[in-house]
Amino acid sequence: GAVQFTYKVEDDYGVADAHAIITLKPEGTKPADAPRPLFAGPDVPLVLPQPRARSGVAQTIKDLAEHPWSGADVVGTLVAHDDAGNEGRSAPVEFKLPQRLFTKPLAKALIEQRRVLALDANARDRVTIALDALAIEPEKFEIGASIYLGLRALYFNLAQAKTDDDLREVVARLWSMATQIED
Repeated sequence: GAVQFTYKVEDDYGVADAHAIITLKPEGTKPADAPRPLFAGPDVPLVLPQPRARSGVAQTIKDLAEHPWSGADVVGTLVAHDDAGNEGRSAPVEFKLPQRLFTKPLAKALIEQRRVLALDANARDRVTIALDALAIEPEKFEIGASIYLGLRALYFNLAQAKTDDDLREVVARLWSMATQIED
């Protein structure tokens, strides 16, 4: 689940700091239908070839597998600042944010619902229905009583969520339950 950034910096004053900004890839929806992400995209500080480098090549590797956007289509832009306050930006690059591989069907389903909810708080009702459906026939997933009860608790937490913080807590618990099932 790691993203590798390789880049060249060049500036008359020397680069003071640099980072990668990752945003969701626009979907061409109308503003009224635009998704409402619960989380900001990852902001990745970039390693410089040396402090106040005037030029050089560097590489930064960042594991983003646990980020709620993992698996989503994103746009990355590298941004650098120099001591004079000037800003330089790379051309945007589209890519899929790497994700952890889940092999167990229930874990995969939970991670997919986690991503749906994390990327759009307005998808709450759809995710609630999906979580309810996953619990209809627990024997299909060969889950024990503790996982079943946890799944039902997630469903009720989501159904009763009143704030975005409540929704973020459900996203965190979906990750926790999926990794528990997978591991």
